[in-house]
Amino acid sequence: MRRTRLLAAAVPGLVLAVAATGCSALGGKSPAAAQSGVTTLVMYSGQHEQTTDALVTAFEKQNPAIRISVRSNDEGTLAQQIQQEGSKSPADLFYAENSPALEVLQEKGLLAAAPAAALGAIPAKYDSPQGDWVGITARVTCMVVADSVPAAQTPTSALSLADPQWKGKLAFAGTETDLQPVITAIAAKYGTARAAAWLSGLKANAADHLLPDNETVSKDVDAGQVQIGIVDNYYWYRQAADDGGTGKAGSRIAYFANGDPGYVMSVSGIATLASSKHKDAAATFITFLASATAQKIIADSDSFEYPLLPGVAANSEMPALSTLHPGTVSINALGDGSTAISLLQQAQLL
Repeated sequence: MRRTRLLAAAVPGLVLAVAATGCSALGGKSPAAAQSGVTTLVMYSGQHEQTTDALVTAFEKQNPAIRISVRSNDEGTLAQQIQQEGSKSPADLFYAENSPALEVLQEKGLLAAAPAAALGAIPAKYDSPQGDWVGITARVTCMVVADSVPAAQTPTSALSLADPQWKGKLAFAGTETDLQPVITAIAAKYGTARAAAWLSGLKANAADHLLPDNETVSKDVDAGQVQIGIVDNYYWYRQAADDGGTGKAGSRIAYFANGDPGYVMSVSGIATLASSKHKDAAATFITFLASATAQKIIADSDSFEYPLLPGVAANSEMPALSTLHPGTVSINALGDGSTAISLLQQAQLL
């Protein structure tokens, strides 16, 4: 689905429309009619819709007294909506694509404590530093590289993508929230001035290929319209699946050098809203997502994300998570994404 991804964008028109229509503008299922003995949870989800539906279906089968009404949209839009709704939000759960969207809400006191069982199942480095949300999946920043680019010429650092040699050959989507952790990581290591200069270089190199989303980035590189793009790894795998398999793609995936600041692991997580009136049922669902059953559904899906429960292997098309060596920026250091947003706005990319 093509979406504009801006974590801190002001969307009052959408919020008012949603409030007036009971959120039907967001798509997804409408709340089920009340049934005797059945609790219906409303989940705002910025995650892959087909995989989320599969997880919800499996959960409801195991827990017939709980139903999940999913309302899908971009995570930035949903995070902004939750802030606008405050204590009157109809949502019980927020399932975000990136940790900064959750940290924004945590800082404003809008999240409840996460269930201890789920926090205990997923390694602490993937969970909320404050214990307010649980990491469910992960992916890493990488490059989609056209087959026409020799391996010896493939960049090994994200910083080199701002070099003039890539002018007219680079594509990226500045409005995707997936790019923000990379900017934050570079700023954390080298300072905001250098991060701003890097963004300016990217913008100049991608002047004709500033694209609306990562799906288009992967597609254009794959079609030979541009030589290289910055995405999270799962976008290339989905594009390759559309091509009929990784061996039939017109491009390849390439990782930055071990520890490169642009080589970032991003975590998708879920939280219960502090305003939820069904916290126990919400905790049951979150604990399910951290279970082997749910993590195996994620691994076997076409979302191509890494499950985070130890012992659950990722999709066999991808390298094992243990073999990847992204930079050392922590979830806590990624924070709420405000530094990245400010730099993107300065570069007029948002």
